[in-house]
Amino acid sequence: MRAGLLTDAIHILELQKTTSETGAEKREYVETHKIKAYRKKLSASVGDGVNASEEFISNTLVFQVRKYSFLNENTHIKYGIHFYKVILLDPQSDNSYLMTCSKINV
Repeated sequence: MRAGLLTDAIHILELQKTTSETGAEKREYVETHKIKAYRKKLSASVGDGVNASEEFISNTLVFQVRKYSFLNENTHIKYGIHFYKVILLDPQSDNSYLMTCSKINV
């Protein structure tokens, strides 16, 4: 992985217990890290005869990131103004992950 390709910034959100001013405890996603990433391009034509009219890829993003210990499948990310759930972390041989994310409504 070439470090010069990591041009996009993504924010890592982890589920944590927080306490409000009234003392109520709630679980919410809190930003813990900001890392650099490379956004991979997805094609509209996928595999055996699946084309753009059969599968929606606009809600899916693939990033290449460095291999950090705090990344896991329970993590959410913020990219731009949208929030995404990490679906798959695919380890690569060059100390990086291919991270597949799906858009969530917040």
